[in-house]
Amino acid sequence: MRETAETTGRTEATTRTTSAAAGEHIVRRVKHLIDVAEGREPADLLFKNAKIVDVYRQRVAPGRVIVAGGCVAGVLFDDRDADAPDPAAAEVVDCAGRYLAPGLIDGHLHIESSNVRPSEYAKMALARGTTCAIADSPEVANVAGLAGLEFMIEDARRAPLDVKFMMPSCVPALPDEQAGASITASDMRAFMAAHPGEIFGLGEMMNMPGVFSADGETLARIDAARLTASGRVDGHAPLVAGGDLNAYAAAGIVADHECTRPEEALDKLSRGMYAMLREGTCSHDLAQLAPIIRENPALARRCCFATDDRAPSDALTTGMIDNACRMAVEAGIDPVVALSMATLSPAELFGFDHGFADPLERRGAIAPGRRADLLLLDDLSFTAAPRRVYSAGALVAKDGRFAGMVAPADGRVGELERMLRGSVKLPRLSSEVFRYPFRPGELAIEVVPGQAITRRVRPEAPDGLRRIMLIERHGRSVAAQDAGADGDGPAGEGLAGRHIGRGWVRGFPIRGAIASTVGHDSHNVCVVGDDPDDMRTAVENVGQGGFVLVRDGRVAAKLDLPLAGLMSDRSAEEVAREHDAFVRAGRAAGIEPPLDPVMGMIFLPLPVIPEVRIRPEGMFDTVTYTYAS
Repeated sequence: MRETAETTGRTEATTRTTSAAAGEHIVRRVKHLIDVAEGREPADLLFKNAKIVDVYRQRVAPGRVIVAGGCVAGVLFDDRDADAPDPAAAEVVDCAGRYLAPGLIDGHLHIESSNVRPSEYAKMALARGTTCAIADSPEVANVAGLAGLEFMIEDARRAPLDVKFMMPSCVPALPDEQAGASITASDMRAFMAAHPGEIFGLGEMMNMPGVFSADGETLARIDAARLTASGRVDGHAPLVAGGDLNAYAAAGIVADHECTRPEEALDKLSRGMYAMLREGTCSHDLAQLAPIIRENPALARRCCFATDDRAPSDALTTGMIDNACRMAVEAGIDPVVALSMATLSPAELFGFDHGFADPLERRGAIAPGRRADLLLLDDLSFTAAPRRVYSAGALVAKDGRFAGMVAPADGRVGELERMLRGSVKLPRLSSEVFRYPFRPGELAIEVVPGQAITRRVRPEAPDGLRRIMLIERHGRSVAAQDAGADGDGPAGEGLAGRHIGRGWVRGFPIRGAIASTVGHDSHNVCVVGDDPDDMRTAVENVGQGGFVLVRDGRVAAKLDLPLAGLMSDRSAEEVAREHDAFVRAGRAAGIEPPLDPVMGMIFLPLPVIPEVRIRPEGMFDTVTYTYAS
């Protein structure tokens, strides 16, 4: 105990010293901003002839913006400050009548779902105007634990995108999930003590039964949010209502990105939560939710945008949060209101907009004392990438192309990256394990195109159905097989119902088979197909991670993801090209829009979204939290 007390004392002393030094630095930065605002010191940048998007007053006003030390030192509006002379500045940017808007904030996303590492994701995001991202990383944490989270933090640090990492709250998603790691409340506190200031808040609380029952470990994890930079607890509560919703909101959970219906979003708003209008690659909820803003624009202050999961090809071609702004405008929402939902609303949600803090941490508007994350736009239709993107006053993108710098990976990043490789450990599998019969009336998954939710069905005939299997890939199945779980039967047969779940899915009309190591959130190997032999071939070819499409016994497309079986080690452009080729192969194999051949796979195993999923033990009813009989 004495050693622990001494260690704790040294840690607290170091924290106090670091905090004092940081405070002095902030005071110097604030003094510099004041001196620039008063004209006593020159600015770094002066933006002239701009149409400033004023999200506070919901207007566009011509004027000038003064930037110093990466922050806005002053705003001069023509209707009040036209006679004020131009301040001295090292560089003058003539906006030529273009719009100057705050940088966009993604309220909730999983970088891993873009299939690229954080430093590559940053380049895509900045090119499309996202300058801040609230990132939750339960995907890599479910595979590699807190070392995976550390990799994400360290790799993101290399790029100029400001990524705020949340502590994954549910690893695994449910206590009995067969994931590659488990993170307790104690583990969270230890990591945050070892990495002070690195964790922004608590990630989406998916263990809804744990909240409803006031489970001690779940409450301890929520309490750990007190040790984070923001103190915020993000949510995940699809279709939760009534007393359960009261309990969920009473736990202090601030937001939810899982709303799919207007009445659901309005109910959560009335309980004091923020609603995130999600527009990703798999889940398209914005169009359904837009009427609540169109009919009552005042609600925009409590609503923001999130991508959640965004494929690299979509991110590069149609954008991220800028795509959500475009869709909002097309849905009849005023462009300035849409922009405020992408900037001011998430800033207020996460506490970025006010309080005495480092000005580099305040954001969400073009105003004095806020970070100079700025977009130069030709118009407010959001149909094209920003003309220019500035992150903390530095130019990082031009005309939809990244123009900033990414630092080389240091030794720690390399060490952590090596730990992520070799994560796929599959048992031996015979053809027989894929050849199971259909039983009339058994529980099956029905895919809802464009949404993450599914429907429960009990078909009497196999017409239109495809086999779906989930194979544990973190070592349990291999250990069980080595211990003789198969007995004298075919390889893998003895694992069925324990480490290999088998069932049926409707609405995923693949001809052939697709296998994937990406399957929220435990990321076991999911395979869907109409031919058992193609399914086996697909699983055998996933290698150390990725997506495989097989037709007639031949690999027709493949997307390699060797980092934890989730991310590529190549550029976003290369991954996007492979993703596009995979989608084309999927379309040729019968998967039609809006179902995505890649993103359509990844939610089928997620046991915390209604109504039915596949788990390694079998088909799982996520409404009753019971396995199919």
